[in-house]
Amino acid sequence: MFFRASFASLALLASFFQFSTGVSAAQALTPVCQPSVTSPIVVASPAQRLAAGAKAQPPLTDTFDWPDTPLGVIKTSDGYEFFGSDGGAHYRQMRQGHWVGNNKSGSFTTTVGTLDNPLGKGDPHDVSVSPNPNPSVNPIYPSYGYMGGGPVYQVPAGMTGASNLLATYHAELPNDALYAALGLAASTDNGLHWTDLGEIIRLNQAYAVGLDGFEIGDGPLVLSPDGKYFYLYFPDWIANGSLHTTNAQGESTTTNVSVARALATDVLDTAFGPAPHHSIAFQKFYEGNWHLQPAIGGASTDLNPHAPYSGYLDIHYNSALQRYGMIISDDTNFAYAESTDGLAWTLPISLGTFGPIAAYPTAVGLGDDPHTLGKSFYVYFTYLPTDGSGWTNGSLRRLTLTCQ
Repeated sequence: MFFRASFASLALLASFFQFSTGVSAAQALTPVCQPSVTSPIVVASPAQRLAAGAKAQPPLTDTFDWPDTPLGVIKTSDGYEFFGSDGGAHYRQMRQGHWVGNNKSGSFTTTVGTLDNPLGKGDPHDVSVSPNPNPSVNPIYPSYGYMGGGPVYQVPAGMTGASNLLATYHAELPNDALYAALGLAASTDNGLHWTDLGEIIRLNQAYAVGLDGFEIGDGPLVLSPDGKYFYLYFPDWIANGSLHTTNAQGESTTTNVSVARALATDVLDTAFGPAPHHSIAFQKFYEGNWHLQPAIGGASTDLNPHAPYSGYLDIHYNSALQRYGMIISDDTNFAYAESTDGLAWTLPISLGTFGPIAAYPTAVGLGDDPHTLGKSFYVYFTYLPTDGSGWTNGSLRRLTLTCQ
């Protein structure tokens, strides 16, 4: 999936009332957390990954490229379930008299384990995202060459679809580089099956064959401070701008952090209410307004334009700080930023260098809800060497971040 283009080579959220005020607040806002991190430890070694791939169900048709996205983590009575894409191909094959898989690479792979051993002792279950029964929900579906994800949102009690799973996926359109969109998928059986609900976010730059590769990532759904909206963060590419230059006004043509939103009740009602199930339109935040730019192709404002770090973004609420926390990875270096409202962010603080390739950071809380962080929390990430062996010697690593 993502390792076809490195964030390190790319020139890569403003208050609720006035964005100009929010920009000033972003620069004046001081982080409450002064982070310290431990040295990373290996929680899924190359040998453990190889053994897990050998017993994955359905049987693999190539290599076990896991995790090829950030992870989704939920806590159960038996431990923890982890969701993350296996970037390998899952071609159609017969299993117990039924066709499984499809002709795309990528998946939602489920493992059951512990925070110290995410692969656990059971068989990983690789599940491709199935097309929506109504083809009009996502007519682009047949064109994806890759479709997978990991970040999951477990619907709480009292809301439509309670206990079901809603996930963001990363879908790539075929070309000679990398152009991807973000969409939603739903599962009503704890990840045994996933159904496509359609795209929700595309870059401002339209798709075309021959574009430079650009990584939109695959972030988690985050509730807004008032609990009414789902926020989804991503880097954006402004139309007609080169990834390696600025425009005529001297402005960067990519954003460090952009955001789109939709009413959470509407998202859940259309995903889990009466059929047909589908996604709803998200809106990008642009020039202080949520109503000017659609998330499919619209323009967006950079929420942290002076950030010295950019790349993969993982955002969660921290109950100990009463703030949102963001972990950033540019494929090598990690950084940390905070926000009180999800729009105005502190300048990122360096956490260190964990490469040569260190991607897909996933912050996991140590309490009852892994999506909620505390004074200390874990950060998982995929580590790959640069010796040419690729996924063969890849591992899943974890560091502990503590706020002083």
